[in-house]
Amino acid sequence: MAPDKLLPNLRIVEFGHYIAAPFAATLFADHGADVVKIERPGGDPYRRDPARFAAWNRGKTSVMLDLMSPDGHAEALELIDGADVVLENLRPGSMASLGLPLDALRKSQPNLVTCSISAYGSSGPSRDDPGWEPLVHARAGAQQGLFTGAQPIWLPFPMASVAAALLAVLGVGAALVKRETTGYGQHVETSLFEALLFLNAGPIFHRPRHRPKVIREARSPILRTYETLDGRGMQINLSGTERWRELCRLIDLDNEGDLDFSDPASLARLTDREWCDRMRREIALRFAKRSADEWEQALIAAPAAVSKCNTLEEWLAHEQVRANGVLAERKDATFGLIRLVAPPVHVNMDGHRAIRSGRHGLETGALAGHRVIDMSSFWAGPLAARFLAELGADVIKVEPPGGEGAYQLMPALPNIYLDANRSKRGLTLDVRSDEDRQRLFDLVRVADVVVENAVAGSWERLGLDEEHLRAVNPNLIYARAKGFGLKGPLASRPSFDYVIQAATGMEMTQGGGRPQPVNFTANDYGTGLHLAAGCVLALLARARGVAVSNVEASLMMTATAFQSEQIAQIAIDGQRADDVGADLGGPTPWCHLYEATDGWLVLCAVTPEQQAAAATAFGLDEVSMPALTQAIGAMTLEQVSLHLNAHGVPAAVSAHPNAIADDEQVRHRNLLAIVRHPVAGPFVQVGIPLRLSVDAPAIKGPAPAPARRTRRDGARA
Repeated sequence: MAPDKLLPNLRIVEFGHYIAAPFAATLFADHGADVVKIERPGGDPYRRDPARFAAWNRGKTSVMLDLMSPDGHAEALELIDGADVVLENLRPGSMASLGLPLDALRKSQPNLVTCSISAYGSSGPSRDDPGWEPLVHARAGAQQGLFTGAQPIWLPFPMASVAAALLAVLGVGAALVKRETTGYGQHVETSLFEALLFLNAGPIFHRPRHRPKVIREARSPILRTYETLDGRGMQINLSGTERWRELCRLIDLDNEGDLDFSDPASLARLTDREWCDRMRREIALRFAKRSADEWEQALIAAPAAVSKCNTLEEWLAHEQVRANGVLAERKDATFGLIRLVAPPVHVNMDGHRAIRSGRHGLETGALAGHRVIDMSSFWAGPLAARFLAELGADVIKVEPPGGEGAYQLMPALPNIYLDANRSKRGLTLDVRSDEDRQRLFDLVRVADVVVENAVAGSWERLGLDEEHLRAVNPNLIYARAKGFGLKGPLASRPSFDYVIQAATGMEMTQGGGRPQPVNFTANDYGTGLHLAAGCVLALLARARGVAVSNVEASLMMTATAFQSEQIAQIAIDGQRADDVGADLGGPTPWCHLYEATDGWLVLCAVTPEQQAAAATAFGLDEVSMPALTQAIGAMTLEQVSLHLNAHGVPAAVSAHPNAIADDEQVRHRNLLAIVRHPVAGPFVQVGIPLRLSVDAPAIKGPAPAPARRTRRDGARA
């Protein structure tokens, strides 16, 4: 009889609190793993906020233990005995101080996989620094950039913790895949800081000695929020010639400003200030002629990379959410039946077959011996395939003549391509020709995974969709990332990160009720993580004898998952808190961005003791935002930091992405890497935000160089 769960008989013990480890364990529980959550006396501190606790904990058994007592310690060891995974996010060294050092646990159970998620990593000068989410946002350059310049904004989403949880699932899953054929366990490590550097990798990407510029104002007409007749916002985010033409058709704009992204002379218009100013005015005039809802209705008939800036409440009531099961009802012991974000990683089983994968041998890399065909473009799909490559899989990037997005025809390869496609081999195929279609089928026949993220229906029209590829290889895992999922009225809409931010309510939540995009493409990178994690779980299930048909991820689901806490607040409290403040600088005087004479700083005093200490540090009898603004505004960042550090008040300088390379923790842990492309030259990129103690992930090389013919087996000629 075929199993009804993806990961039956997988046992995980979680020593987690707040978000990262609890969410990682939850993602395993979503797929049938048996998870025991061990909580300290008094419970996970997040239980004090029931909505937030509910957002990240489901499908587990909770046990409250005093690990400092002999009985509690003995019970913890009993639970660990025979477990497959121990997952924790305590402060570095805490497990050892509790008498549960992870290396000793693995020594006594050689097949045990352990995983630690910390704030900044297990070593380095910041190892023991306070790891509250806003402090990590500040250090990772996530509060300022594309839309704000040097004026930072407070992020209301726990993006670092969510990404770290997905990285943990990715690393643990890969280690378990390797264990199936080798029998050994190993240690997996990631951190909130490394996870957020990955999400923010686009703005951090730069040439050596040429740091990213501070953009004071986004002037581009093709990445912008336009106001409608009723004062609402419409977000556009275009990339590619066809996307521009779709916009022109939608708003009845003639071809005078037509853009051809494969023509360098035409593309140069995006750097022409006069042309950009004129096109912004033209587009703005047209959007102002209709209400936001009227434009949304028009987009059903004429899809384009455009969306109304919905509130979160509007998004939760949208037909697209219902059609794709974005929310799920959950029975909570305290609150009864509530609607929360559904499991975001979708792995679908094939109940008619059961196969067992038997690869690896003595090859290096946790996923060594697996072959992946990457037929995706832009960011989410390519990033997922890149993770699989750097974990050891052989990834072949299949591109059309001229390259993905016609990038090989452009005067310079963009960071989109260079960052998302490193560590892969390249192959150019014209799949409209019979010969090249057959070459693709030959590759698929010996592949384990195919990754794609085209607009719904694109591969179907070419006869290269899941049905046709799985006819060639019935054991194939078909992995896809879509913008708005596979069903519903928005499924055929071209979608990029900021379109998704607008549609799902992220921009309105970030802006406190007015559209304000997040400064980086968190949904592109986050969906890459979701899809990669799903692929690894699928490979693990297959290695354990469970057949898998496909893996699904979407930018829509990622954006909704980032808002899990706000959605839980609506479900439980009937409303959500103000998470950004009226000035977008933070919700309270104690958790806020403040400007010093030479830059910005985040104050994050979360306990009454820390708040009292902050008042003492600045000699204030009564603390208020104006008083703190005045006190901090008279000092340099160094002076403010000295005052706060001396009194034990958590704070961090809010860095621009161009300063990340100077961070002492980044330098100590080598979190950036120089990757030299044979045509484009060297670039500084965010490295691999994940470590495995035995099968270390590795950057295999740069993104594929322009069009080189390849032999039928995929090797370069």
